[in-house]
Amino acid sequence: MKRNIFLLTLILCTMFFQKGNAQTTEKALFEEAFVHGYPIEISWDKTTLLVFPTAVESADRGTKHILAQKDKKASNILKLKAGMREFTASNLNVITADGQLYHFKVSYCEDPSELTIDMGKQLAREKEMALFKDLSLNPDQVNAYAQKIAPLKPFLRKKERDYHMKLHLQGVYIVEDILFFQFGLSNTSRIDYRIDQLRYTVKDRKLAKRTAERQEEKMPLLNWFESGEGVSGQHSNTLVVAFEQFTIADKKEFVVQILEKSGDRHLTLRIKGKDILKARPWLNTNIKR
Repeated sequence: MKRNIFLLTLILCTMFFQKGNAQTTEKALFEEAFVHGYPIEISWDKTTLLVFPTAVESADRGTKHILAQKDKKASNILKLKAGMREFTASNLNVITADGQLYHFKVSYCEDPSELTIDMGKQLAREKEMALFKDLSLNPDQVNAYAQKIAPLKPFLRKKERDYHMKLHLQGVYIVEDILFFQFGLSNTSRIDYRIDQLRYTVKDRKLAKRTAERQEEKMPLLNWFESGEGVSGQHSNTLVVAFEQFTIADKKEFVVQILEKSGDRHLTLRIKGKDILKARPWLNTNIKR
């Protein structure tokens, strides 16, 4: 009997401890969950303009002393002013038509150093920095190498001809951990070739029936045209595309697609893994490291 009472008491104590412990346990937020705000300054007698890539849907102010108004003619521009001098720093949250959330830390300044802020350019720069993270070359160096590689003599013969257009893989070069693809574009027609999109994907070469196609999009570090984007009638151009180095298996192919703007002269060039492995090392000592 005493044994049973002891066991029952032990079970009840264990249940009570677990219940109390569950009530006091809190989940921790990870660092990745925090959205860090962009610091901006606003003034009493000067207007700060925030320019977004798409229309402003809403703007939530942490204090009434932040005056915010959408521009009547340009819905992607938000005008900011201070409703009181030397107000305590607060926050501003803006949501745009594409669902993007922008978080700002707003403080007062009698004479702000920047009065127009382009968030589209900010996001583009952030994307560029993310692409180049952990790579050995920076954007300026990659751009400089592309310009030096463009005029080099071709050593590859991979071509695609259609609609009086030719897309030619002229060479592949490796500089540390960056691959540079050198393409030639020729237009034998009298109609200018305007480019709408450039697409780069890795796909399976042959698929069994009822097998879903698997493809991986490759994000370029740089698309650099020697003579401006596109190809004028009866002219040629050179395109150098940079990627973080990669290789592909024999059963896959690297597909380069160029889509014409307001036209159907779309070009597709399929590159095998063995062509990529022909990459030549190239180093120009005049480029600052």
